[in-house]
Amino acid sequence: MNRRGLGLTRRAVIGTAVGLAAMAAIPSVVQGADDEIILGLVSPLSEPGDARSGEAIKKTADLWVKMTNEAGGIDGKKVRLAVYDDQGKVEVGAAAVERAVTEGHASAILGIWSSSVALAQMEVAKRYNVPILAFYTWADEFTGKNYPQVFRIGPYNSQIAAQMAPFVEARGYKKVVVLAEDTAYGLGFAKSFEEAAKDKDFDLEIVQFQAQTQDLTAVMSRVKAMEPDVVIVQTVFTATNLSIKQGREVGLKADIVTGWDWPLLPDFWDTVGEAGVGVIYPTFSDASMTVTSTGQQFIDAYNQEYGVEPAIFQYYLWDNFNAVKAAIEKAGTADPAQLVETLPNVQFEGTIGEIAFRNDEGTVNFHQWDKFAMFFKQLNNVGDGDAEATLVHVVK
Repeated sequence: MNRRGLGLTRRAVIGTAVGLAAMAAIPSVVQGADDEIILGLVSPLSEPGDARSGEAIKKTADLWVKMTNEAGGIDGKKVRLAVYDDQGKVEVGAAAVERAVTEGHASAILGIWSSSVALAQMEVAKRYNVPILAFYTWADEFTGKNYPQVFRIGPYNSQIAAQMAPFVEARGYKKVVVLAEDTAYGLGFAKSFEEAAKDKDFDLEIVQFQAQTQDLTAVMSRVKAMEPDVVIVQTVFTATNLSIKQGREVGLKADIVTGWDWPLLPDFWDTVGEAGVGVIYPTFSDASMTVTSTGQQFIDAYNQEYGVEPAIFQYYLWDNFNAVKAAIEKAGTADPAQLVETLPNVQFEGTIGEIAFRNDEGTVNFHQWDKFAMFFKQLNNVGDGDAEATLVHVVK
């Protein structure tokens, strides 16, 4: 097969550098009041970050705290969130984690999202020896660096690429274009997919674009000229819906496969309209999937609180919070350093199965849980959701 294939002011740079230098001398962090446990929520809550997903993250976290406190808290202590907006920016995200630790006195950091931002955020968590947990941050490097403070309950790029390549081959596509944003997530997937496709019977082109672009017309025209059979779109920002809408506007006839299940987000159909018909998306959720009593309790509570069912990535975030809860109960303390030591060995019922971290040193499967199946579904009519989509392929 053939393969071819990020403005910060001077003052802000200096401030960040000084802050990072100071971290090296701080082995741990003084926690909050004795009668409460503080958890840091650091997410993209405003643009240019992926604020749509940030809103879903915040709703999930708020509900978990509400239900946990109504049930008596953790070891009799109420839980409180220290919330910070990372704006989808590397420097802002790193500073937000520092603030969550030093100002917010957080015992753990949760809710992180964009891979490029998360890779900077985990360096801060490492310096402060505070656990940081991811749920839909896909860069292999996140757990691949084997930092004791870093944990992930959810998928990662090389695993997803290894499952997507057989799907592409099974569909009979011969000319494949991966449209990848220039981030650790987008380019990381492209690299992993290239590796997974080495022995597959199709040709691959990789097209890179600026992650936060507001107009993809020129890029989609370039992709159209390549005459692909399928375009796989790897992005999390505005370019998600734009790739589909503007692709069809310039005459792209190829099948479109999204890199993740963003077509299930509320703004999809309002933005893309008829262009969304036929789009295929990968997801980790299906009616055939086992949901535990913990998972069903979450689904029912979320539906009652917000009037809609949660997306699968919110299940994993719920599991992240329950992992921290299990570690606090096991350790008998919310001290971050103790949680770093305890988290690798926690076991508890997750939303879709038993949760236990793999701790394979020297691999991406270090402090990693990834027991799920990947489902590929197709949207056939305007307004379709996951329940109406057609299941076209399953990889276990």
